[in-house]
Amino acid sequence: MKRILTVLLAAALVGALAGCGGDSAGSSSAGSQAASSQASSAASSMTEEEQAAAEAAAEEYLKNFPVGKPVELREDTAQRITDALNGTGDYADCPVAVLETSEGTIKLRLFPQEAPRTVENFITHAKEGYYDGLTFHRVIDGFMIQGGDPNGNGTGGESIWGGQFEDEFSDVLHNFRGALSMANSGSPSTNGSQFFIVQNPDPLPTDQEEMILSSMYVNRQMANAQFQVIQAQKDGMDEEALAELLTQLNGEIGALVEELNAALASGEPAAALADYRAQLAPAMERYEAQGGSYHLDYVHTVFGYVIEGMEVVDAIAALDSGAADSSGQPTGQPSRTVTIQSITIEE
Repeated sequence: MKRILTVLLAAALVGALAGCGGDSAGSSSAGSQAASSQASSAASSMTEEEQAAAEAAAEEYLKNFPVGKPVELREDTAQRITDALNGTGDYADCPVAVLETSEGTIKLRLFPQEAPRTVENFITHAKEGYYDGLTFHRVIDGFMIQGGDPNGNGTGGESIWGGQFEDEFSDVLHNFRGALSMANSGSPSTNGSQFFIVQNPDPLPTDQEEMILSSMYVNRQMANAQFQVIQAQKDGMDEEALAELLTQLNGEIGALVEELNAALASGEPAAALADYRAQLAPAMERYEAQGGSYHLDYVHTVFGYVIEGMEVVDAIAALDSGAADSSGQPTGQPSRTVTIQSITIEE
């Protein structure tokens, strides 16, 4: 039986709570555990009246929440995906970033229409010379190249506003080969200055399209849930209601995952994916033709595409030293230093 997702939903959603408002760029696991413990404690210590009030507050918050319901996309989503790839339509006059690196030049089309704050952050940093002299500190051949960290090791960097800022996910932009996306700390909305360019050249198998679409759809709904938790916290929702909100969101997403898994097991298209499948057809065609990392969609903000110099991206990725950490995971340490000499913006 095909399964699309094996995930601790509670931990993922509580991670949104733990990551909200934090400025560190390190691991989020400790914060998630603390928040999970706090939420569990809040739920177990409630009286019946408090429980009822918390449930009512969570239900009120979820009235217009789409988890468990088919996602409604813009009718022109498919055309916009194609236009963004080709630089046509609404994306004909997008700004272009020119990255001069020690390995060559990379040009990227930026999309302020889909990720306005992310593009503003990147352009401002570029114009102020923030990235000049920094390195691509993490390069994994067949996956991506990552840079933009003043510390040079993945632990540093901040936004132009100081600290971190929110994710900006779009149904138009995806992590195709050549996509420019924001790196984060592993928790939602922890963007700073670090970015990566997707390099994976392996086309996705056409016979796995339904599984891939299902996985992307769940990522999208998980992102919606995480935004909901963060917004509830910003709105001042009390601890008991937040704990109940997490419980209800986990139930909604768990039911969705079961529905999609059942459809995959039966070989029948999932009804929940009907509109999503139709509108994302150009995205699936791109993944199946040129590769990319679909599992990063709705997890990392995409805000640009390479339009020239993909061979330079490949050359940088090829410098992967193959080094691994104590657990056997690749560190991405390059075999020689790759420098970002400058980034200029053509507007």
